[in-house]
Amino acid sequence: MNQERMCEASDEMLIRAVREGQVELYAELIERYQQRLYVYCYHLLMQREEAEDAVQDVLIKAYEKLALYAYSQSFSAWLYKMAYHHCLNLLRKRKRSALLARLLKPLSQDHADEGYAVARRKEVLVQSERALRRLSVDERSLVVLRVMEGKSYEEIGQIFPQSSSALRKRVERALAKLRRIWGKMEDGEDEEESTYRLASESDIAERATAPNR
Repeated sequence: MNQERMCEASDEMLIRAVREGQVELYAELIERYQQRLYVYCYHLLMQREEAEDAVQDVLIKAYEKLALYAYSQSFSAWLYKMAYHHCLNLLRKRKRSALLARLLKPLSQDHADEGYAVARRKEVLVQSERALRRLSVDERSLVVLRVMEGKSYEEIGQIFPQSSSALRKRVERALAKLRRIWGKMEDGEDEEESTYRLASESDIAERATAPNR
């Protein structure tokens, strides 16, 4: 298969070819998904090197399990689900709180002072990360997939096996919860960070030891 045909080939066509022995074509699948998986893993782990390692591990694991892939599901969703569980295991091994998403509040356009804007941006980033710590693992993952990755509810449903309407409600609840947390932080009604760190660690441990869904 020449370069032009590889670029035009669907994921399914490439997977079939790899399964039939043209293993070098797996490089095209890596090219298609490596950066996207990195963005997802980074927003789950919030550490660049760890995210890079996670992507490599997931792509290797996907190759090893390619024979188990069912054509009835999206290859993209299959990869993301694998990445989700891999990152969840990494978080469990850390035994500490981890940030799983970043959703920055837009800065006000009323501030003309550039120095103030830079300082405010840093403040918003830190505050956003602290707010996101207070969501559960699944809530943060749903926010990343829907808001940051722009995935449809049908695609998310292949990672979290629920109906589109149920997932829509879960995302809406997660975002509403995030806004409430943000509002309290803006009003200065912040609680002890250690309380949420312990809650996050407990949630991570519970999710990581639960059977895969």
